[in-house]
Amino acid sequence: MSSSTLLIKFGGTSVGTPEAMQQAAEIVRQAAETWTHVVVVTSALSGVTDLLLHSARSAADGDLQPFYRAEGTLRSRHASLCAALLPDPQERTRTMRAVGELLAVFRNLCQAVAVLGEASPRALDAIASLGERMSVRVLSAALQARGLPARWVEASESI
Repeated sequence: MSSSTLLIKFGGTSVGTPEAMQQAAEIVRQAAETWTHVVVVTSALSGVTDLLLHSARSAADGDLQPFYRAEGTLRSRHASLCAALLPDPQERTRTMRAVGELLAVFRNLCQAVAVLGEASPRALDAIASLGERMSVRVLSAALQARGLPARWVEASESI
């Protein structure tokens, strides 16, 4: 076994469907067999960052309908991943609760943007980051379901 650290980065299409995330988890599992430490960085699911930013910009224009649609879409997509990748119902519930907490942050930020009538660069950054933050929770749980000692880490905690 190598005594080095491997960094793997998955883009949105690499984690955007249950099959793709399953493949990503398998890549990590195989890497863990030969590397001492494997660090995984993941993007938001394909299309999610655009959806988040469109919702925020629409909210700034006073239209929250795109947000409401996006919230349902995001919940559904992440729930589909959890259903396909997490055999333990308690882990599915726990992971979706974490996703739900981030969706609540999304709601609060979009409502604030709507009240202010503007989406500042800082607000847009915070909203855009939610996609990665949701997907990493699902991927981490999927890795744990395969017996890997995975845990998600917020970039803000390590910078």
